Amino acid sequence: MKGNGRGLDFEAVIGGDGRIEVPGEVLHRLPANRPSRVRVRLMPAVLAAALERKNVTVEEVERIASVQLESQQQVISFLLAEGTLAGGGGAHHREKGRTK
Repeated sequence: MKGNGRGLDFEAVIGGDGRIEVPGEVLHRLPANRPSRVRVRLMPAVLAAALERKNVTVEEVERIASVQLESQQQVISFLLAEGTLAGGGGAHHREKGRTK
């Protein structure tokens, strides 16, 4: 779990009945007069972890999507694919006609 200044980011499991259990530590970090309404965004944890490894935040995905006039899913797909064509992180370069 981590806080981003405006809310809390945590992983949870969706039960067979569709319920999401909010961990107690998250509930304790909410104000004493807990809000009756919260905003929930669901993302598969695999995507979230992959984006976190690249130091990408949800806010950054939203910003890029609004600037590029693309859906958030298109931005996420691009960010996840970024660098996959570089073959070894783009470390290859040509020298005297040969690839090193």
